[in-house]
Amino acid sequence: TASTPALICCNLKIMDEFVGIKFPEGEPSGQWTVEQLVNWSLHQYQQHTVHTAEQHVESLRLQCDNDCDNANSLLEMARDAMAAETTGPTTGKDDKHIDADAENVDPQTAGNATNAANATNADSVKSPTKTNNDAANKSKIEILVTSGPHASAKFLLRPKSDTPCYVGRSKGKKFVKNGISLGKDAEISTTHGKFLVEAGLGNLGPTFYFVDVGSTNGTFLEGEQLEPEKLVRLTEGMELRLGSSNLKIMLS
Repeated sequence: TASTPALICCNLKIMDEFVGIKFPEGEPSGQWTVEQLVNWSLHQYQQHTVHTAEQHVESLRLQCDNDCDNANSLLEMARDAMAAETTGPTTGKDDKHIDADAENVDPQTAGNATNAANATNADSVKSPTKTNNDAANKSKIEILVTSGPHASAKFLLRPKSDTPCYVGRSKGKKFVKNGISLGKDAEISTTHGKFLVEAGLGNLGPTFYFVDVGSTNGTFLEGEQLEPEKLVRLTEGMELRLGSSNLKIMLS
């Protein structure tokens, strides 16, 4: 039967105290005593057990990370579906009421109203809102890791108004393809935070934000820990500290 992690650690500790350093350095030879040979064998078994346990722990951690990514993806899909249902078109009594009123409208008045509506629609196609949204979706953030196990790594993020870019220790698709995966930094959460973009008004360019999504060790700006789930506006040259990694922000 497989031992539990606690039992393995307990057995290894007892074995380590028992074995100690009761055999010469190097490989066994004909000059070794039976006790030294037994102690050497127990030490080899101990090292092998520790290595195997570490491999199992790492495998379980990666599996847990993947399961968390899948769960988060399903949660986002559910939220998107609920949002679509909430903002979807409405039908019912209001439509019938509008149709009834339309029957009593003078044809000439109706024609003028149609022309006005077409003109309004034409103007809306050229409206600043659409243009600004397009500009926001084409904007990008360049991230330079200045410290930590991923130092000197660069990431190019292209968040959209409805699709943020995520940063974390995860190796999931949304982190690798259009996010930041910092798998070597053990102090960073699987999903640590996200980068968002908001379209500007008028001739103003888009605005970028960072949100800590409730990470274990937090995110720091100039030595102050950010409040979870709170928008923090990004500026050129700003540095965020996630775990042991510093992320320098370059906007474009």
